[in-house]
Amino acid sequence: MRSLRNKTEVQHRRSIDVGLVLLACVVLPPLTGWAMPDLLSSAHALTLTYGVSLGIAALSLNLLLGYAGQLSLGHAALLGAGAFAASVIVDRFGLPMYVGWAVGGLAGGVVALAIGIPALRLRGLYLALVTLVFGATMQASVLRWRFFTHGSSGASLPRRWWFGDHILINEPIYLSMCLVVLVGVWLVDVNIIRTRLGRAFLAIREDETTAQSFGIDVVRYKLLAFVLSGVMAGIAGALYGGGIGLVTSDEFGRELSLRIVLIVVIGGIGRRWGPVVISVLLAIAPTLPPPFRRYDLVIAAGITLYNVVKLPEGLAGLIAHRRAKPTGPPVDVEQLRELDLAAVAGAAAPLGGGTVLIVHEVSVEFGGLHAVEDVSLRVEPGQIVGIIGPNGAGKSTLFNAISGFVPSTGAVTLDGVPISWAKPHERAAAGLGRTFQNVGLARDQSVRQNILLAQHHFASYSDLAALAYSPSARDVEARLAGLADEVITGLGFEEYADTPVRQLSGGQQRLVELAAVLATGPKLLMLDEPTAGLSPAAAENLAERLRQLRDDRGQTILLIEHNVPLVLDLCDYVYVLSAGQLLAAGTTEELSAMPEILGAYLGGEVFA
Repeated sequence: MRSLRNKTEVQHRRSIDVGLVLLACVVLPPLTGWAMPDLLSSAHALTLTYGVSLGIAALSLNLLLGYAGQLSLGHAALLGAGAFAASVIVDRFGLPMYVGWAVGGLAGGVVALAIGIPALRLRGLYLALVTLVFGATMQASVLRWRFFTHGSSGASLPRRWWFGDHILINEPIYLSMCLVVLVGVWLVDVNIIRTRLGRAFLAIREDETTAQSFGIDVVRYKLLAFVLSGVMAGIAGALYGGGIGLVTSDEFGRELSLRIVLIVVIGGIGRRWGPVVISVLLAIAPTLPPPFRRYDLVIAAGITLYNVVKLPEGLAGLIAHRRAKPTGPPVDVEQLRELDLAAVAGAAAPLGGGTVLIVHEVSVEFGGLHAVEDVSLRVEPGQIVGIIGPNGAGKSTLFNAISGFVPSTGAVTLDGVPISWAKPHERAAAGLGRTFQNVGLARDQSVRQNILLAQHHFASYSDLAALAYSPSARDVEARLAGLADEVITGLGFEEYADTPVRQLSGGQQRLVELAAVLATGPKLLMLDEPTAGLSPAAAENLAERLRQLRDDRGQTILLIEHNVPLVLDLCDYVYVLSAGQLLAAGTTEELSAMPEILGAYLGGEVFA
């Protein structure tokens, strides 16, 4: 188990080492007086400063697009907000430039929040159009106000070291300071990815429903992604403005926004070092001899087109794929026979002693069609309760109503607490764990990352602690990583720990999903067709494991299953749905006395 954690830590340390090497290579020469007149001339230092600023801007967009899946085509407006806010602080009030950087980051975060609030219900093309219009509006109006610019000449942004100091820092030293900021942003980005923030962002990018089922507040984390991206972009704008000393609204137009998008796409969406490297290359391209100097954007556009067709994950993605290990063999019946679900289950949540789940007259209506109509059911502690019925009976819709994914009327009570008002992530945090017909996992993430994601509400540290990776966050993450390794070992999936879920077989994905939900120690485990995709022998073995989970740990389970003989053999109590209504309910012995109902609605004699 320790080796699994060590591998993850090594990956994070490599990311940190890249940032520190980058810092040492460029910061040490000017600070130590090393004579490098050609490389560190004022002109070259200014070019590299632009590249560094562009790299921070690329990291900010990568956080929003690569991690949270939100595309912004008006990102330059955030840089402009940071640059002009820094100008007001440094030029008008005589404050040091690093105070201007902080204020620039704050301004970028505020503007990003203003974009994020109306964009919460938008994705894809519509979100891109909103950000594009917002960016154009900022450039044409807000960034031209005389309050910022003093007129058409632009706003001055001096490189002032101290309060009221008129001695300005030269370009090589300023470049070194910008590199320090880049490394700081890089380390914050590393901390985001290795904590619950990054896992939440990545889950939202892939499937918001899955994210909510694991207790993630999608609205909150979307806004947080916008704000963090805006803060980084605002800092980048302030650094860039300080480099050139004078900022105008024309510097932050659509061309810069598209340039940042190109950088992230070419470097690798969701990667870190690729966009930074491409940023520096694009910055120095105009200083190269023809044809690079004249056609740098044309070349970048060509590379982007190639990426879209042949290399959608960019330069960093290509290298990562070449280093990826092949997937192991698919799950087999023997693996299921040896699996002990009790070994992968987390600490069971304490129950209040009463009925675990009460559903009272729940109805779901879609445009006048009653998908579920006045359905009531109860699940007692330590029971396995089944829901059966033909296709279209409303079984999954009822599950979605209980877990809060569709609007419904009626009342739902979990362990004595009404949860009808609660959102899906709040119901998950209250102890309602569920699986889905289509496997509810972050498929592009590894098995370990999905187990960690499932424990989201156990990560009780603050967002600031996550960004700084404070001792409290580090201790919690170490504990969660240990639990994840125990689950992986219990599954016998050590060789798959770092394998993306999408590379696993259907049966393996089912096991990982079940293990992820069990790791949270839910009060009620809701399984939507858990044997789908399994062979009859594997399905029977899984049923035996569920029975063991009930008998050994007292786990309460509510399941939907089309394998009626299996349900009748496994469950303590069964509800039969048809056309959204409750047709019958009872123990398996009681339903055995109603073969005409089961035969009519489930197809043939199931007791033969």
